[in-house]
Amino acid sequence: MRTILHAALLLALCATGYAAEPRPAPGFGIEGAQKGASLRTFRGQPVVLVITRSARDKYFRRQVYRLKGLYGEFANEKVLFVAAIQNGPQDVPSDIPFAIAANPAQVAADYGVTGRFAIAVIGIDGNLDLITTKVIQAARVKDAVFNNFETQQASRKAGF
Repeated sequence: MRTILHAALLLALCATGYAAEPRPAPGFGIEGAQKGASLRTFRGQPVVLVITRSARDKYFRRQVYRLKGLYGEFANEKVLFVAAIQNGPQDVPSDIPFAIAANPAQVAADYGVTGRFAIAVIGIDGNLDLITTKVIQAARVKDAVFNNFETQQASRKAGF
């Protein structure tokens, strides 16, 4: 019975996009930032990466709209929002300040994104905690930001 429960939990984690074990997130540069600024520069800070073909894409706009509702909580935690816009740098129509990823086509390839949209959450430890090609609720992004692998490991060690 316990084996079946463990298998079901593992399957559920895989289906939701949460990593069962740490996966280092592929690195990328940030346009317009200080020379050499990259994902590694922001270690210790959660990163929400949104990959899209265009800032006008309906999925991208829908995702940004959903994130806007919880942006205050994300700002308090110093979450960095990055947009990888494959059709070239464009202004992101949002109140959320997005950094722009350098070489967005390479970012999409490194993250295995072949479609027109994806969202990824990179934890404070530099691990890829969530990636999906579906527009998701801001609460799910918040869960991934606040319950990253490092936090989960610490709670397991503490016996919670």
